[in-house]
Amino acid sequence: MQEFLDKKIAETKKEIDRLTTRRQEELGNSINFIENELQIERLRAQVVAYESVLEHLEA
Repeated sequence: MQEFLDKKIAETKKEIDRLTTRRQEELGNSINFIENELQIERLRAQVVAYESVLEHLEA
């Protein structure tokens, strides 16, 4: 389980990096920008949740 969570955390952080880099691009309109920002926040929340579960498992 710990290995699975570590993998999910790494994958999610890579996706956050990709979306953060996308901020530099022209996203076309404000809706695309907002969708990108919402996706980043959703992924950040996932990382927090994964890390919380991982801490609970290690305790």
